[in-house]
Amino acid sequence: MSGHTPPETPQQALRRARRHARVAAAEAVAALHALLDAAALSTLGEAAAAHGALAPLARLFHDLTNELDPRTDGDEARLLAGVMAALGDEITRWETRAQDDPDARLVLRTLLGLREILWELGGRPKAAERSPRPRPARHKPGPRRVQRVKVE
Repeated sequence: MSGHTPPETPQQALRRARRHARVAAAEAVAALHALLDAAALSTLGEAAAAHGALAPLARLFHDLTNELDPRTDGDEARLLAGVMAALGDEITRWETRAQDDPDARLVLRTLLGLREILWELGGRPKAAERSPRPRPARHKPGPRRVQRVKVE
């Protein structure tokens, strides 16, 4: 890589890594937005932003791309927390919608995939920050008894 000055400290290397991760995340979201538009254009004949059901997702992708743009200065941790909160709200909204609308499942899977990508880039909330989710009660089976069945 020409013109690259090696970092002198771990902090410099980490800053550079964060900048590259933000660029990669912004590009990944922009690619998802383009794929959403391609799917909408091929099936509906219009871009996702023009379609009522897909417009909120298109707007989310647009906003995420802009927020992840590395040219904007800001606190990365606060920015990522805001992005993850907005993404969580959208996932919740689409989970509800996907219960009755099979087409919403594709959108939901896309959002879940995006969350996974952001988690891999360091956006996973710490255990203390996560909202506790109730766990389903586990059924403890009792001792198994032998049943005798008369066979003719």
